[in-house]
Amino acid sequence: MSEELRSDNRRQGLFDEIRRLHSDDTLLRDPSEPPIKTGDLKKTTKTRKKNVTLGPTRERCFQLTKVAIEYLERFSQVKVRRSFPLTSVECVEEDQDSPQVFRLVFPTTIIVLEASSPEDAIDWVQKIRVVWAQWHTTPTSIDSMLCTSTSTEAEHPEEHSLRTSADEVASDGAVAEEPADFPSYVPSDQDTLKYKNSWRRGLIKRKVQQHPPHLERLLSNKHIESKAYEKLHGEYAMIKYPHKKWLIPREKLLCIDKNNLHIMWRRSGLSNFHMSNTLPLHLVWEIREGQWTKWFHHFPYEEVEGQSFSLIFEEEKHGGRYVGLSSLDIICDRPTHYKEWIEGLVALISGPRQSMWNTLYPSTDPSILWLKRLWTTKHSDHHEIPERVTMALLFAIHPSYDVRLAKEHIRIAHHHQCSPTINYGHALLWDGFTLLFNLMCENGKLLQLFKSYTKAYSTLGLTKEEFGDFLIEECSWRRGDCTKATLQKIMRQHDHHHKSFKKYAAKNKPLEFNIAMTKPLLSYAGFLSFLRSSDNAAFEKEEQLEVMDQPLSHYFINSSHNTYLEGHQLNGRSSCEAYIRALLQGCRCVEIDCWDGGLPIGGERIIVYHGYTLTSKLAFSDVVKTVEEYSFHTSAFPVIISIENHCNLVNQRQMAAVFNGLGTLLCKENLVEQENREHMPSPNELKRKIVLKGSFNDIGEDYSTSQIPGPVTSAQDSSVVTSSQARSQTNGAEEFDGERRVYNEDESDKIEQPDLRKLIVYCRIATMKPWRWDKQRETSVCEMFNISEPKGNELCSRDNSKEMLACTERQLVRVYPMGARFDSSNYNPTLMWGCGVQIVSLNFQRPDVWMHLNQGFFRQNGGCGYVLKPEVMRRSSQSSVEYSPFMTEPHPDIPTVDLEIELISGQYLCQDQKMCNSITVDIQTYGIPADRFEMPQASHRDPVWPQWEKNECVYPKKKILMPELCLVYFRVDVIFKSLGNPQLYAQNCIALVNLRPGLRYIPLRTPGGELISQSGLFVRIHKETVLNGGHQYNGGHQYNGGHQYN
Repeated sequence: MSEELRSDNRRQGLFDEIRRLHSDDTLLRDPSEPPIKTGDLKKTTKTRKKNVTLGPTRERCFQLTKVAIEYLERFSQVKVRRSFPLTSVECVEEDQDSPQVFRLVFPTTIIVLEASSPEDAIDWVQKIRVVWAQWHTTPTSIDSMLCTSTSTEAEHPEEHSLRTSADEVASDGAVAEEPADFPSYVPSDQDTLKYKNSWRRGLIKRKVQQHPPHLERLLSNKHIESKAYEKLHGEYAMIKYPHKKWLIPREKLLCIDKNNLHIMWRRSGLSNFHMSNTLPLHLVWEIREGQWTKWFHHFPYEEVEGQSFSLIFEEEKHGGRYVGLSSLDIICDRPTHYKEWIEGLVALISGPRQSMWNTLYPSTDPSILWLKRLWTTKHSDHHEIPERVTMALLFAIHPSYDVRLAKEHIRIAHHHQCSPTINYGHALLWDGFTLLFNLMCENGKLLQLFKSYTKAYSTLGLTKEEFGDFLIEECSWRRGDCTKATLQKIMRQHDHHHKSFKKYAAKNKPLEFNIAMTKPLLSYAGFLSFLRSSDNAAFEKEEQLEVMDQPLSHYFINSSHNTYLEGHQLNGRSSCEAYIRALLQGCRCVEIDCWDGGLPIGGERIIVYHGYTLTSKLAFSDVVKTVEEYSFHTSAFPVIISIENHCNLVNQRQMAAVFNGLGTLLCKENLVEQENREHMPSPNELKRKIVLKGSFNDIGEDYSTSQIPGPVTSAQDSSVVTSSQARSQTNGAEEFDGERRVYNEDESDKIEQPDLRKLIVYCRIATMKPWRWDKQRETSVCEMFNISEPKGNELCSRDNSKEMLACTERQLVRVYPMGARFDSSNYNPTLMWGCGVQIVSLNFQRPDVWMHLNQGFFRQNGGCGYVLKPEVMRRSSQSSVEYSPFMTEPHPDIPTVDLEIELISGQYLCQDQKMCNSITVDIQTYGIPADRFEMPQASHRDPVWPQWEKNECVYPKKKILMPELCLVYFRVDVIFKSLGNPQLYAQNCIALVNLRPGLRYIPLRTPGGELISQSGLFVRIHKETVLNGGHQYNGGHQYNGGHQYN
């Protein structure tokens, strides 16, 4: 198809969209249809509380329509300048002193209008009340007109009370049905008094039914005890450090928005904030007091160190190849402000880093939170945004949106608002802004599904019974969980921000709008909010479910390789921040490479770096202090420090002194030898303990702290493969701190100093030669094995997997990347997990697919860093049938899962829509070789709301043989116009045992692992668990330490 023809088709589709909007929107009144009444009135605006006059009295041309009271531009009889929706008018009052004056009462203001004569004023009041009554009453005849099913008073007591109130208002003279001729209705004097005296009752009723559009009502008080954060809503003048060495720190105005979503800053001369100058609070990893970041190091200001703090967060580095921690560095202008900020931020920032919904609003639609962040950067003191700012926000949401269609949508959103605006033109309030978002993002497939369940009110929404049917049939809810209280709570919460959408769905009909506002109905916008929220999450609740009393060898342990590096293995930067990031991500095994320093670093003779390379160096004591401080922030279970020793005896003694400084945190007692155990201690027994791992003993030697074994060649210890391969590139010599060092092949990383040797009690590295299990079973369970990736692939092959499974049942095995991975790339960990290897070390700084699998796997069990092995891997000797990771048929002791996934649609799958050519979605499963599948790649040219036809993108039904080791990987690649190769934009990895069946929303993450609030995939998941004997379970089966198969 030619580009000209494509352009013509897009233009024709735009015209069809505008015509459809005009045909559906009855609020956009036909110019040939005259208003109900038109005339000149003098207008005065006053505040409601203090009765203060706002501005002078002016004469304007007013007109009354079926939905609003409007006044026109001064020199135009067509263009509307201000519009006051009748839904926002609380009552119409007459002035007893002046018969030609009447008042329109709003929630915060009063508009005083003066007519030319008393008769004209009475005519205005009568006609306004007739139209107003239609928007504020709900006659009982509505049920018979629009609803096919009614409920009894016992079933719906709240509906009965509303109907009673409506009957009272209707009996006072309100019109039950829309009159054909408005001037024919004349209220009596008694009606007038009723209107004046009963408006407060109506106000109370509406306050109960309608919630103000603030997220504060949804804020959980369980997480926030104090109100210290409220002071941070005001602007503070503080010094902000830039992230460029050639720039100096400057003064900025900083504050936190009133919904506690992000911290934002601007220059003092600007009136609004910009989205790029914000930091979402749910992305903050740590509040660090003092000047402890590299930017403070580049530009120190020691005089005010007590007024300085940093907010630590994650960001991509080196063009997205690596990820690491960054900081927002602030200096407060006075100590009192510093104290207020620290107390407020500590009250707001909480939650584990592994959490799927690390936010103060866990049940709120993440897209609503994203829109609220956009809104808070632009809205004025009147809590509204003018039309030009709305256009800017719209193109921030959708840069390639058509201008004419955008203006049309803004006009529709403005006219369907339920409250008046202060600014002229098509200004939007918050609920109007959410309506604009829903108008832009129409999803035909989900709308069709929504309409298939709306029987009673086809255009307004789902009743509680219909919503319950949807949850049972489409989301696999149990019928017992769909109680009326639960359904009503969910419906009320997710319709909280969509009042204007209800008015839009009512097609400008007052009776239908009153039904939508008074009856418990879930609108289509609320329906989408529910689908995107954690109430419909595809991930099971993130709680620690597994038993932690098994031996340590029965758990997979989250492990890092060369933890100190932030990038490349040969010339990357070493940093303590890398240890902090790994530990806060749930890593439970970190690595320290210890070397003799040619020159002391801060008085240290021991340095940490990647030996014989150009990587930067760290002080050993700083690394140990960092591990001590951050080890138990996210998990209380033990941390293993893997020591790669290259120090002399003097420095080894110094290392022992530093480790002894850990005090009670350091594990020194050997429960295995004291109690003659045949298995390792459990994670619960080693809670809040730091366990050292080192190499000093061969298999078969008696452990003695007084004996110092002779040197062992590096060929006997595979833990130095990385260093030896790196050293081979230097031709045997290297310049190091001014000394010429010659590499000796007889060097070893064995620990020879007695004080340091006795601190290694559980993780003593032994050699792997020869590999014979009949001799291996005679060794102590405190001995473990440290092997490289190539050796691990050999030992986990089909021929050797049986021996590896037997070994890992009682002893720990660690595998690390091969030395040729200079770019810090990773390897597939699922093969090692399938053979029972507990410690599969990966480069945490490289966000590749294998790191994504590791993150998804260890989000299980509450993200504590420990995942219990499947039963057959813990009791392989007791199983009736031998388990093999290379099996191709179901194992009788392992329940299999029949899995099928259908891709329905996506949402905001690319930020830069102008540069995006197309997007592709991949859904894959990883696990043992038999469970490795991939869905046909799904492509689409629309990156904002792509939709796929039924059965177009279906992951075919597959039988998963080892569900507990299976991971479902969702990946979105973007093909940019300037680049031919697809680039990874977002991903998410979920363990199959935690994947919930039904219609689900998969929230997407950045390559580094942070959630993207506005991006996700709608999928339909079919999942059936089959036990031996062919019996099927669709939900609720408990198996192996708490895993639930649905």
